[in-house]
Amino acid sequence: MINPTIETILSRRSIRKYESRPVEEEKIELILKCGQFAPSRQNGQTWHFTVVTNRDVLNRISAKNREIFLKSPDEKFRKMAEDPNYDSFRGSPMAIIVSGEGGENNAMADCANAVENMTLAAHSLGLGSCYLVSFRTALLAADGKPFLVELGIPEGYVPLLGLALGYGCETLGERAPRRAGTINRVR
Repeated sequence: MINPTIETILSRRSIRKYESRPVEEEKIELILKCGQFAPSRQNGQTWHFTVVTNRDVLNRISAKNREIFLKSPDEKFRKMAEDPNYDSFRGSPMAIIVSGEGGENNAMADCANAVENMTLAAHSLGLGSCYLVSFRTALLAADGKPFLVELGIPEGYVPLLGLALGYGCETLGERAPRRAGTINRVR
């Protein structure tokens, strides 16, 4: 019963190291289209996609994140930021930032569906991707408004999720097993 769609879902992996070569515009457009065709609550399509191919912008967001994380009371975030190779965007040549209309409530599910569609589309096109959340810290900080303006995030939208995108250049180890006990049935 395995078909190409199921094979794409089961073989997709998060990629955290990328080549510097740019992603072809044709592939970017197709990935964005797949995001736009994701299911959404009442067909609200409450997302906005910001394509960032300027590595300087991604580096500045990542640097701000590092600054914030180094002061975090959460040891996990401090430890991440202490890594000299820390990069919120995993060294990818580009990222897609997905913002939701009206903030985090119902838009989060719509945006998550869009990101999932884009990760699968990227994988099917021979690209690597990594689901991103931590980059938001810099954008939502008290002094993060200039980032929102520079990124062209529309008024009334909040950056919720992101996708690092590019040609992967890492050797992946064995896939982690899926957690047990996450399914029950009521008959």
